[in-house]
Amino acid sequence: MKYKLLFVVFCWIMPAWLWAQAIHFEKDSLSQMFAKARQQNKPVFLLLAPPPPSASLPLALKAERSKSGLFAPAVAEKLNQTFLSKELAFGTAEAGAAARRYGVTGYPSYLYFNPDGNLLYRRLGNSSSVDTYLRDIAAAEQARQDPQNLSSLAAEVQQGSASIDQLKRYLTKRRDLRLPAEPAVLDAYARQLPAGAFYQPAEVLFILDNGPVVGSPAFQLSHVNQKLIDSLYKNLPLQRRLAFNSLIIKNTMAQAEATKDRALAEKGANFARSTWNGDYIRGQRTYERTMLNFYQSVKDTASYLRQAVLYYERNYLNLPADTVKKALEALRVFRQRQSALLQHLDSAARQRAAGHTPVAGATTTVRPVAVGSPPASFLQELNNGAWAIYQTGTRNNNYLWHAINWSKRTVDLDPAPYNYDTLAHLLYRLGFYTEAESREQQAASLARQQKGSTSVYEHELDKMRKRTL
Repeated sequence: MKYKLLFVVFCWIMPAWLWAQAIHFEKDSLSQMFAKARQQNKPVFLLLAPPPPSASLPLALKAERSKSGLFAPAVAEKLNQTFLSKELAFGTAEAGAAARRYGVTGYPSYLYFNPDGNLLYRRLGNSSSVDTYLRDIAAAEQARQDPQNLSSLAAEVQQGSASIDQLKRYLTKRRDLRLPAEPAVLDAYARQLPAGAFYQPAEVLFILDNGPVVGSPAFQLSHVNQKLIDSLYKNLPLQRRLAFNSLIIKNTMAQAEATKDRALAEKGANFARSTWNGDYIRGQRTYERTMLNFYQSVKDTASYLRQAVLYYERNYLNLPADTVKKALEALRVFRQRQSALLQHLDSAARQRAAGHTPVAGATTTVRPVAVGSPPASFLQELNNGAWAIYQTGTRNNNYLWHAINWSKRTVDLDPAPYNYDTLAHLLYRLGFYTEAESREQQAASLARQQKGSTSVYEHELDKMRKRTL
C-alpha cells in the first residue's frame, strides 16, 4: 500500500447525515451541476472535503474538530438560498481532477464560482466561527458583482483581441485566485511586450511568477537578458526564487503530461536539476524523480519500470549502515513526539469539553499544517516505489523481485502495517499465496495493536484467500 506520511493538524470531521440536514448538496456530477448553474444563473459553492480521520485519533479531538461554523443554520440557509452546492469526497477521481484544475493544495477547501464556472473566491481551512463563513459568502457575492472579476476578464481574453493590459489583468487575477497558469495566455502576453520590457526587472519577474513553460516564448523572452536573470536569482529572497522555480517545473511537467511530450518533460526535468546548482547528486535525483513521475502519468510502463529500478536502488536501497541507524533513531524520536503531542491535545480538548477552560466568544480556526518529511523517509520512498511497481500491473518477475527486495527492507527496518501490506501484494502477484496471506494478517494485526483501522487489510486478506485479488 502506498503510504505518504501526511500530517494535517487538524481537519474537521462531520458525518454525512449532518451534512444533509444543513446544506443541500447536489447529487449530480460537477459538470452536470455547472450546466444546471448556467441554466438557473446561480453561483456554485464547492467543498473539497478533507481525508477521513485516522482511527487512532483520540475521540475528544475528533469531537472538537467536528465543530465548524459551516454547519450553522445561518450559513446553510444562505448557501441554500443563493448557491448550488456540491461536496467532493477526498480520494475520489472527481475530487482529484478538481484539485488539479483549481490548484487545491490543502483540505478542507471552499471554492465559490460564477454560474459560468469561473472562480470568484476561495478559502482554505476550517473555523468554528459562523461569521467566517458568512464573510466568505459575502466576499463571493461581491466578487460576482465586480466588473473586473475572472469571468469578465476571461471573456475579453477568449475573444482573441485582448490588449496587453487586459492579458495582464487576467493573468494577475488567476494568480490572485491561486489558479494554475495558462501557458498560451502568458505566451501571448510576452509576445506583445516591447523588446525593452525584458530589461526591466518588474516585467521579467511578472513572467517568472506566472511559471512559464520551459522553452516556451514567455520563458525564452524572459531570459533574453541573462545578466538580469542572474541578478534576480542572486538578490531575490530564497522563498521567492523557490516559488517561481517550482511553478516553472510544475507548469512545464503538466503540459508535458497533457501532451505526452517526452522532449518537453526532459526540458522540465533538466530545469529542475539545474536548480540544485553545484549539488550534482541531489540535482540528478530530482531529474530522475521528475521523469519517473512523467512516465507514471502518461502510463509509459516500460520506461517507468526500467528507470524505477535504477532510481530506487541507487538512492534508497543501499544506504550506509551508519546513515540508516541515525535515520531510524530520529524516526523513533519523531514518533514519540507525535504521540506526546496527540496526548496533550486530547487532554486539552477533554478539559475544554468539560468546561474547565472556558473562553468567552472564542473562535477556533484550524488549518492544514505541514510539518515536513519525517526522518527515515528513505523507507517511505522504498515502500511507495515497491507499491508503484505493483500498481503497474506488471507480471515481469525481474521487476517484481526488485520491488520485493525494497519491500522486505522496509519491513525489516520498520514493521508497519502499510509496509507488510505492500509486501503481501507483491508476494501474491508472484503466486506465493500462503506467505502473502501471512503478511497481510500481520498488517491487520499491527494496525489493531496501534488502534488503527483494520478494514482495508482485512478486505485485502479476504480477496487473497479467495484468490480474487
